[in-house]
Amino acid sequence: MEMDKTVSQKDDRYNIRVLDRAISVLSMLSDGKPRTLMELSDAIGINSSTTFRLLASLASHNYVERDPDTGRYALGLACLELARSYQINNVVRRTALPLLESLRDQTGETVHLAVLDRLEVVYLEKLHGLHAIGLMSSQVGARLLAYCTGLGKLLLAYVEPEKVRAQFEDFKFIRYTDTTVDTVERLMTQLELIRQAGYAFDHGEHESDVRCIAAPVYDSHGKVIAAISLAGPANRMEPLDNPTQIELVVRAAREISGRLGYSRTP
Repeated sequence: MEMDKTVSQKDDRYNIRVLDRAISVLSMLSDGKPRTLMELSDAIGINSSTTFRLLASLASHNYVERDPDTGRYALGLACLELARSYQINNVVRRTALPLLESLRDQTGETVHLAVLDRLEVVYLEKLHGLHAIGLMSSQVGARLLAYCTGLGKLLLAYVEPEKVRAQFEDFKFIRYTDTTVDTVERLMTQLELIRQAGYAFDHGEHESDVRCIAAPVYDSHGKVIAAISLAGPANRMEPLDNPTQIELVVRAAREISGRLGYSRTP
């Protein structure tokens, strides 16, 4: 779970410009918002004719599709096929799924599995709770800034502190709710407390009525590679420091870690 860029991103010798540009287009469209040719061209900083050729190539392989009425481009079916293949073959998700189902059934609340990608938490799985909760923005494949979610803070807590500080030193924190952390110093303080406890809370820091308990998943080398969470509305989840709730989440994460080859108790 590194926050550094990959070798291909560090060293331009390994980059293929046209492929980088195509990936930039797909990355932009991954937020689910269709865009026009000019919007995409302006965003990635290349001329419209080059962007058009990129889109034509992607469309020929079904990675993007163009709405004939609006002229806007969106991700195509080939992206869905890739996502499905990733889900099926992802070892962490496959290993975690039965234990996530058990945690959901025991508590009746929504459960998540997520990983960290630099400043963002990426959801690999979400199992809806057995009770009505209303709107919860998390969804499989979605990204949220890590500093304002229980899963994200949990994962940041197991990254080297100097790397976290460097990433957030000049970061402009957005306060989504009254409880959102809003400075790097407050974030670093919370991360230290999370490391000491071995789990994290979300006190409505991204969505005011949502509460969450998150715990780490380790691989066979003792490295935190993912996190799980139990989430629900404040009126059912509070008090968050309920030992029974915490133990259920931590135990599920520990069992997933064990099935991935981790042999020491976190």
